[in-house]
Amino acid sequence: MKMRLSRLAKILEELVPRIPNPEEKLEQYTTPAELALKVARVALEEGGKVVADLGAGTCRIAIAALLLGASKAIAIEYDRRLSNLCLDAAKRLDVSSRLLYVISRITAEKGPLKEVDVIITNPPFGVKRRGADKEFLLYAMSTETPIIIAIVKSGNLYFHKHIALENGYGLKLLWSEDFPIPASMPRHRSRMRRVKVDVIELRQLRGSRN
Repeated sequence: MKMRLSRLAKILEELVPRIPNPEEKLEQYTTPAELALKVARVALEEGGKVVADLGAGTCRIAIAALLLGASKAIAIEYDRRLSNLCLDAAKRLDVSSRLLYVISRITAEKGPLKEVDVIITNPPFGVKRRGADKEFLLYAMSTETPIIIAIVKSGNLYFHKHIALENGYGLKLLWSEDFPIPASMPRHRSRMRRVKVDVIELRQLRGSRN
């Protein structure tokens, strides 16, 4: 499917739903359509014919990658109630034959991924559960996937670079931007708040093995 990114963003926003009743303890945030397309495009530019989306939610990133030309996307998500939302959206957009949906918890243990070119993840920011973002990154690096693209809360680059190097990866900051989080819980006082995030690339260092 070839069309302008602005049109694709509108399609993603309309046809791939937001996470309903997001769970605070899981720090569930729906990836904005434009950001999903931006990170998916980087993945494909890096040779990502087969991509994996960790903590996929309703699969905006995975579906974005498929719409941009990925041959296969593996969506890994722990929240079972989101599976039908993802699979229904993939079917409506005619990409379901190239999407594999896996229900699994993301932990620091080695993940069930083989022959994946690029991992993309929008992990929990680690606000409610300290180290949740680290868990996702360790899981990704444990698979020895050569390139990992992650959306992480700004202000932690030194920490993320440190754990990357410990596991045989170099880190590059791709860009920073505001991540909009709509009010979804009674404690939220504003209709929309914005969190500064960094989009980082972890690249396996030559000769390294995890």
